[in-house]
Amino acid sequence: MKRWNKGWIAGFVLILLLAGCGGSEDSAKEPARSETEDTKDTTEQEQRREEKEESFEASALESAERELTSEELREFTGWLNESKNGNYGFLLSEYTRPEDVDLFQALYTGAGMETMPLSSEEEKAYLAITGDEEIYTDCTRLTTDQINEFLEKKLGLTLEDMSQELPWVYLPDSDAWVWQHGDTNYVNFTCVSGRQTGEDTYELNCVPGDEDETPFIPSCRLTLQGEGEDYRFLSNIYTAGEPYSKEIWKVEDQSFNVDLGAPWGDVLFVTYAPDQSAYVNRDVTFCIVKPSDGAELYEFPAMEEDNYRRNEQFREVQAVSFKDYNGDGALDVIILVEYQLPIYNGEEGDRRQELRLYRSRPEEGDFVLDVDRMDYLMMNGLCHSVEEVMEHIHDMERME
Repeated sequence: MKRWNKGWIAGFVLILLLAGCGGSEDSAKEPARSETEDTKDTTEQEQRREEKEESFEASALESAERELTSEELREFTGWLNESKNGNYGFLLSEYTRPEDVDLFQALYTGAGMETMPLSSEEEKAYLAITGDEEIYTDCTRLTTDQINEFLEKKLGLTLEDMSQELPWVYLPDSDAWVWQHGDTNYVNFTCVSGRQTGEDTYELNCVPGDEDETPFIPSCRLTLQGEGEDYRFLSNIYTAGEPYSKEIWKVEDQSFNVDLGAPWGDVLFVTYAPDQSAYVNRDVTFCIVKPSDGAELYEFPAMEEDNYRRNEQFREVQAVSFKDYNGDGALDVIILVEYQLPIYNGEEGDRRQELRLYRSRPEEGDFVLDVDRMDYLMMNGLCHSVEEVMEHIHDMERME
C-alpha cells in the first residue's frame, strides 16, 4: 500500500508539472500588451460610444421635428392673444436674440401686470422730470421688481440684460417706471402654421389681425422654447406676405362635401369656429369652399352685424343638414347652434339653441336667412333637432 501511494503521488506531481509547462508555453504565445495599445482601445471605445450618443440625439431630434396640428395652433393662438399675459407685445418687434426685444412695445400697456396709481409725491416727481403741467391721460406704473419678474418669465433675462433701455420715466425714490398713454398697441394674431423643431422648441407662422383687419405690422415667424408650463420667446422675424387663413378653426365634424346643384356643384361646406381668444363674442362662420384649391367661394350671412353676438357666446354647432325644405329643387341648409349667455356674479349663464335656415336662391347665386320660419319655429320650441324642424317647417304656412 505504501509503495502504491508513493507511485500515485509521483504521478500526480508529474501531471501538475506538465500542466504548468503547458501554461507557460501558452503565455509565451501572447506577448504583453503595451500601455499605448490599451489607451488606443479605450479611445476607440469612447469614440464609438460618442457616435452612438450623437446618433441617438440626432434620431430624437428628427422624431421631434413635426408639423403642429390645428388644435395645437389654436392653443398657441389663444396663448398669444390673451391680453392679461402680455404675450402679444413680443410679436410687435423684430429680434434674433431675446435681449433685443423692444421693451417699449412689449410693456406698452403694462403687459397684464398690476399697475398702481401714482402717489402725489410720484406725480410731482414725474411732472418735474417731464416738464409737463399735468398728467393728461392714463399712466402705467411698474416697479423694477415687477418688470424683472416678468422678463425673467418671458425671456430668462432682466432689465440689465436688455440691449435697449426702457424709454419710460424712471422715479428713483420709488424704483418705479411710468408711461403715460391713452391708447393701446394690442394686436391679435393667428398661428396659421407651425412646427416643433426640437424637444421643446417651436416655430410659429403668425399673421396679425384677421381677414377683416390689416394691422400696422407684418406677419412673422416666432420661435418659442418650452419653460415648465409656459414658453419663453427666443426670436421673432418679420415675414411680410404670409396670408391669413381660417383653416385652423375648421370644425371637421361639421364640414361636408356636398353637391349643392347649380350654380355651386360639388363643393365643401365648411364650418369655422370663431377665434374667441381675442374677442369672446365672435360668432361661428359658414362658407362654401372650392375642393380643388381651397378657394372660398361664398360666406353665408351672419346673424348679427360684423358677425359678433351682443349678449351671448358661441359654444358649438350641433347639426348641419342639407334639405330642399321649400320644394323648389335646390338644397337649403338647416343649422342648429348652441350659445351661452354671459357670466354674471361668477355664475355661468344659461345655454340656448338657435336655428338657422339658409334658403337657397340659385338664380341669384346666394343663400338668405329664412327669418320668418326661423322665428316661428324657435318661439314655439320646435327646433330641438333637424327632424323636428322638418316636421313643423310648414306649420306657419298652414296656419295662414
